[in-house]
Amino acid sequence: MASGATTTMKYLTTLEVAHELDVSKQTLLNWLYAGKVPEPPRNRKGYRLWSPSRVSLIKKLIGEGRLHKRTVVHREASNRPEVVGEFAREVNQFLRDGKIDVDSFLKELGRINPALNQRLGPRRHAAVRRRSSRA
Repeated sequence: MASGATTTMKYLTTLEVAHELDVSKQTLLNWLYAGKVPEPPRNRKGYRLWSPSRVSLIKKLIGEGRLHKRTVVHREASNRPEVVGEFAREVNQFLRDGKIDVDSFLKELGRINPALNQRLGPRRHAAVRRRSSRA
């Protein structure tokens, strides 16, 4: 290379980075929104400019187990039915994908949140009794 010549760094799009990391674009954006990865600079049109070093940092965070594909971001707390419904669907998908027993999940949730355990206790136990009586 001749002296004084410059090379321009190749920046990646958000979709290209997601493909390289083997995650969905939404997962990568969730990590950004949750503050788990640093926001990359943007060009004049507002597109994110992902440098190779930033992508390497994210790969390192994934390798250390500090980033998970199931990062869910809710920008504001709300009891609106559509928000609660969306969250319930996400929890349901998490339980199905992980093949997690619902009763075990509710028992653990009740253990870490005693007030919730008091509210769910009778319902959860009744559901378990109904299932076992059908068997």
